[in-house]
Amino acid sequence: MADSVNPVRGDLDKSDLFLGEWARSMDERYRLSLPVEWVAGLSGDEGQCVLAKERPGCVSVWNPQQWESYLADGINLVSNKIRSGRLAGRLDQVQRLGRLLSTRHRTVPIAGRGRIAIPDSFRDFLQVESGGNVMVVGAAVCVELWHPQRWSEHIGEHMPEFRQLFDQLAD
Repeated sequence: MADSVNPVRGDLDKSDLFLGEWARSMDERYRLSLPVEWVAGLSGDEGQCVLAKERPGCVSVWNPQQWESYLADGINLVSNKIRSGRLAGRLDQVQRLGRLLSTRHRTVPIAGRGRIAIPDSFRDFLQVESGGNVMVVGAAVCVELWHPQRWSEHIGEHMPEFRQLFDQLAD
């Protein structure tokens, strides 16, 4: 996956997509190995990736340059709306967004053999103990780490929609 690709703008080709599913074990130091074929696409210029909290039991893994581009675009839009007064009267929503942005993501190094260590608050969010299993799933534009039970529930809920979703996006 090329570092210059912006998944939000759709500059991907088939070879750029993260696709596949692997079971991994979290070691006693809360480290796990990413699939080797994905490490180059996820590691930034400095051998790092970004972890982002998605939903309880799921943390996504992003290439840092792609994440920063995605995040900067959204933050710029919100900042412009604040400056122009378009979000006046919605201070509670702006504050909630700020709190979520403050705790949602974190950059972590990718060590040898594609290993990443999951920080405390992300471990709690992922709901996996040391020695526990994690599902590593390709989500096209990023990689997701799932608590196995949460993954099973999620895929069971959404698999019946697969054909319709595929047809809609491929049309």
